[in-house]
Amino acid sequence: MASITSPQIVDLLRAAFPEAEINVQGEGSKFDVRIVDASFEGKRLVARQQAVYAPLNAEIASGAIHAVNIRALTPEEGRKASLFGG
Repeated sequence: MASITSPQIVDLLRAAFPEAEINVQGEGSKFDVRIVDASFEGKRLVARQQAVYAPLNAEIASGAIHAVNIRALTPEEGRKASLFGG
């Protein structure tokens, strides 16, 4: 099974979300992703998560990523979350 690092996941996401604030934590095959991007405005949670999963699908299919916890926020949600330690 292939392995992947947090910086590699950031690179994959950066290609799909060039303007986003991206933070990836984790190791092995389990990762937490926090991504703040204006493209999430007006989208439901499921649509946001699908957009984030899309560039990671090959790594998920290969088994390099087993679990990913996604927080996909708009810039305003990201600002509020940062104020409250999220």
